[in-house]
Formats: sequence, C-alpha cells, structure tokens
Amino acid sequence: MSARKQKPRTRDPSSTTETMKDLDVQNKLSSMLLNGEYDADLVSRYPELSSKLELSLPFFRGQFQSSSVEGYRQIFKAMNPSVRAMFGEVEALLRLLLVSPANSTEAERSLSALRRLKTWLRGTMTQRRLNHVMVCLIHRERLAQVKLEEIAEQFVVSSDDRRRIFGRFQ
Repeated sequence: MSARKQKPRTRDPSSTTETMKDLDVQNKLSSMLLNGEYDADLVSRYPELSSKLELSLPFFRGQFQSSSVEGYRQIFKAMNPSVRAMFGEVEALLRLLLVSPANSTEAERSLSALRRLKTWLRGTMTQRRLNHVMVCLIHRERLAQVKLEEIAEQFVVSSDDRRRIFGRFQ
C-alpha cells in the first residue's frame, strides 16, 4: 500500500472576495430597509424587487420605525393583511433579507446539519418530516424560547376527544 500525497489546502482568495461582495450586498440591502437608502443598481439585481420600492420605502418608514430587520419582521407579522398588501415591495425586500444568507457559511452549515441528520435517521423519515426537523435544528435558539406548556394546552383544548383523554392541562 502506498501512501498518497495530498496537496496542502490553500485558501482560495477569490472565495474570500466573493464572500465580501455578498456581505456588502447584504449590508446594502439591510441599509436600504433600515436607513431608507434606495439603491437602483442593487434593486435591478433582484427580480423580486422593482423600482416601486423607491416610493413605497420612504412611505413605509414614515409609518413604521425599527432599528433592526427583526423589528421590521415583527411589525409585518403583526400587520393587518390589507395594510401589508400596501407595502408589497417593502415586504419583498424584507423577505429577501430574511431568506438570503449573508455568506455561504450559513448555507454550508445548513447542508452539513442536513447530512448529519440524514445519516442519523436514514430511511425512516418522510421528506415533510425531514423539512420540519431541519427547521427545528437550524433555528434551535428560537425553538428554545417556545413555551411547550402553551402548545400542549392548545393541543388538548382543540378537540373534545383530547380533552377527554388528557383532561385539563395545567
């Protein structure tokens, strides 16, 4: 048996440059939402966004203020659907910020978690359940904040059969 020589791993400088570009784009998108700094070149890169954002963003920011993307997410979550429909372009910007990773590390971490999970539960799980478990795994910090007693109580009181079986949950 002969030992194979492996090339030493070197860091590809272009990947670092790409990450910085991605991070710059993410920062510009965040700045657009948080500071109202509209960037037509940036908007033209995303088919989800249109030039209508230039008008709707200042109007939205005049009605609602927050210092973070998470704050705006909470505002949209609490918003009446008819009011939310008025700010479709701003909602598209917010969704873009929430779903696009700032760099490839987050995506790679998600895929790594998926690979570990699939190895652990190989063949015993449907795609739907796998998706739900992956969301729980990736967002475990937020999941830790969920109040299990409230969920259990909602589960029990949603059906007469469950109420009969489990009784009053407290």
